[in-house]
Order: sequence, then structure tokens, then C-alpha cells
Amino acid sequence: MVAAGVAVLVAGPPGTGAALEHQTDPAWARPATTVTSWSTREQWPTTAPRADAVTIAPAYGRSIHLQEYVDGRWQTRTTTRLDDVASQRLEVALPRQWTERPVSRWRLQLPATDEALAHTTPVKRVEARWEPSADPASLTALVTKADGVSPRTWAPRRLVRPDIATLGHNDRLRPLAAVALERLAAGARRATGRELVLASGYRSYAYQASLYHRYVGSDGAAAASFAARAGHSEHQLGLAADVAQAGSPFTRFGETRSGRWIARHAWRYGYVVRYPSGEQDRTGYEPEPWHLRYVGSSLAAYLHHAGISTLEEAFSTPPR
Repeated sequence: MVAAGVAVLVAGPPGTGAALEHQTDPAWARPATTVTSWSTREQWPTTAPRADAVTIAPAYGRSIHLQEYVDGRWQTRTTTRLDDVASQRLEVALPRQWTERPVSRWRLQLPATDEALAHTTPVKRVEARWEPSADPASLTALVTKADGVSPRTWAPRRLVRPDIATLGHNDRLRPLAAVALERLAAGARRATGRELVLASGYRSYAYQASLYHRYVGSDGAAAASFAARAGHSEHQLGLAADVAQAGSPFTRFGETRSGRWIARHAWRYGYVVRYPSGEQDRTGYEPEPWHLRYVGSSLAAYLHHAGISTLEEAFSTPPR
């Protein structure tokens, strides 16, 4: 038996009389890897994330894996190849997945090489904090009975008609919302066999004023529980869509196959059911399973993973 790390002579090829020197390569002979300035706890607003400026030694062209802990296992999100130098400083920024959960966990993992031992950093715990925007052009604009669109007659710069069936003349949305609605409608059709219809999309300030006046005329003060005043409607953002299942009135949407499927899967397409059942005290409106709001894939995923039903709660409740 030969002790690890000791040079020994072994016989060369038969008949040559030569001897070959063999040097074992024990793990303890390689230097340890160091990673400095990797923080382990952060709380960031999603609009202004911070990157870690870490220093890694030895570098020597090795790979560094940024991993997130999801569903009981570590998943590599990005891989960076280091330069062929002894020590390297680099910025490590988290990809967008960190915004999709109230709390996410991350680490850096460097496999062993001939020049250095493997190394895994301590786990970083990141709390994402979503904040509403006062800009009506933002996907995170929060429009409520108390907080209206400003300026009040604001209108989107560009509106398009999504490539799905529509009802009436309010059939336009902002481009991102339109494309997402097309994908949502296609997913719903594959899952349920039913066609999704856009009943109402963008509404101007003037149109909403006329609509609200009509509701007040027919329902009085009760109109405030199901209709928005002009300047306080999400439809003015060009991001809200009232939808229906073909052949069924949109007010019965929650009872349809399409409505039940969308309640479970809209978040995968960047949409949320804006006025869900049981949240009237928070939103100020009666349940509207047909009223969808496009917020983008990250915020929609955040609400889903956090078990949050409304934008009001997402913007005011700290991560759990």
C-alpha cells in the first residue's frame, strides 16, 4: 500500500528496463475555493434589485453555477465561465425568477477542478417586495376606487385587436396584453374545447363616464359595487379584459368550463382574476370572474406562489 501523495516508481513497458514516475493527486493537495462578498439575506424591491460583487479564487477558467431551490431541489438558473486567472471579481445578479416568489433561496456552486476543490456558498434568502406604480403605462399600475389614473384622461400610446373572437367595439388592448390573451385563449381552448371571447377591452375616460352614468341611472348607489367611476377603471389602462365563453353571457363566466380553467391557470399567461370572490372588502367590488388584468408573468407568478388573491394584498403585505 502506498501512502497518498507519495511519488513511487513503477515498471515501464516490458523489456525496456525503464521506470515511470507516478504522482498521485490527492484532494488535500489542491487549494480550497474562496468566494467573498456573497450576502446571505436580502430584501429587494422588484424595481431595483442589487447584484453581489463577488471575488472567486482560484478562477482559472472554471464554471460557476447560480442555483435556486425550487420544489425540493436545486435548479441551475445561469452558468458563467470564469477567466483563466488566479482570482476574478464579477457581478452576480439574480435572474427574474427571484421576483416570482415572496421568498426565494439561492446559492453559488463551483465544481472541483484540477486546480481547486469544489465549493458551495451559504444559501442566500431573498425577499421580493412588489410596489405599485403611479405611472399608468406600467404593468404594476394600481387603479382602485381611491387611486385613479393620472392624468385622468390618459390613454395608451398603442392599442391592437387580439386575434380572438370579440363582442362589441371595445376590442383593443395594449400589445403585450393582447398577445398574452391570445395565448390564454388558445390554452383554454385546448383544455376545455370551448372558445374564449373578448367582451370588453380598452375603454376611454369619456366612454367610462358615460357607462357609469348609465349604471347609476338604473341602479343608483348600488352601481358603485360593480362599476368604476371614470378615471378609476382598469379598462382605461388597456390591460383589462372582460371575457366570456362563446355561447354564454360573460356574467355567467365563473360557472363555465372556461371560467373554472382560467381561474386556475390565468397566472401562467401573466393575467390575474382582478376581483375574486371573498375579496369585496379589499377591492371594493363584487366578484367578477370575467374581469382579467394583465400584470406580466413575474407578478402573476408571485401572486400564485404566495397564495395572494388581489393586487392590493400583493402591494401591501410583506413576504411570508
